[in-house]
Amino acid sequence: MALSPVSTEAEATVIVDNIADVITSSGGEVTGREEWGVKRLSYLVNSFQEGSYYKADISMDSSDVKELERTLNANQDVLVHLISKV
Repeated sequence: MALSPVSTEAEATVIVDNIADVITSSGGEVTGREEWGVKRLSYLVNSFQEGSYYKADISMDSSDVKELERTLNANQDVLVHLISKV
C-alpha cells in the first residue's frame, strides 16, 4: 500500500498498526511487514506524485478480505493498495 507522503513516520506507523489490528481482529495474521520508503507513483493520486510504500504479508480467510478492502478504502491516508491471493 502507499500512504500519503505528508504523514510523518510516527503517523504512518500508527496507520499500519491500525490496519494490522483489523487483520488480527478478524482472525488473520500479519506474517511480515516492510517499509519500502517514499517512491514516485505511476499517476497522480489526490494530487500526490509520491507515496510512502509499505508491504505486509498476511494470512486471512477470503471471506474477511472484503472488510479489509472497506477499511483500506475508508482510510484517507491510504492512497492506493493491492491485495493479492497466493
